[in-house]
Amino acid sequence: MLEGITAGFILSLALFPGTVWLVKVGVVGTAKQVFVVALGFAMSQLLWLLVSIPGLLMMTKHLTSLRAGMHLFATFVLFYMAFKTMRSRRVETLDNAGELPSLKTLFRNTFNRAFAIPMRLPTAMAILLATGVFINNPPTWEVVPSVILGGLIGVSWWWGQFFLLTVFFVRRVPEHMTMKSLNKICPFCACLFCLLGIISLLLAG
Repeated sequence: MLEGITAGFILSLALFPGTVWLVKVGVVGTAKQVFVVALGFAMSQLLWLLVSIPGLLMMTKHLTSLRAGMHLFATFVLFYMAFKTMRSRRVETLDNAGELPSLKTLFRNTFNRAFAIPMRLPTAMAILLATGVFINNPPTWEVVPSVILGGLIGVSWWWGQFFLLTVFFVRRVPEHMTMKSLNKICPFCACLFCLLGIISLLLAG
């Protein structure tokens, strides 16, 4: 379960533009609008985990001769994500969300944009490989529900906490302080990806 929590949390953490968009919606919108945005992001991340966990299980179980290669590929993905995260655009303003659509449209747009990011799947699988999900646990279907439950906890943890922070504090905290806090996410996330990349490289050996 711990591996699923880690994967869910870091996968959501890496969606930095989504976190910024959630805060921007909180600046100009209502609590309901913030909630549907958080829900859209959370569901998109969870669906990628629902795909990657069984897929990784099948690969680990039936492609045992390629495990080293899988970890090397995961290392490449993780270092690539660290590089991309460090190059993310800094937050300069929070009051430019514009006019928000209806709740249904807002949820659909949020979910579709987050789910359509092509690097979500390899990133999720790379994180799971680096945390040793099927090294610490046997590659059997009995393990999958607990890993998925962990993923649900990790995803809910990130988006749930930002929903609460946005609803209760974003209009009370000075904008420059909020932007400063948001801009710390990218370096932190990049460090996590580098650490996981090193772990994955060691597991490949």
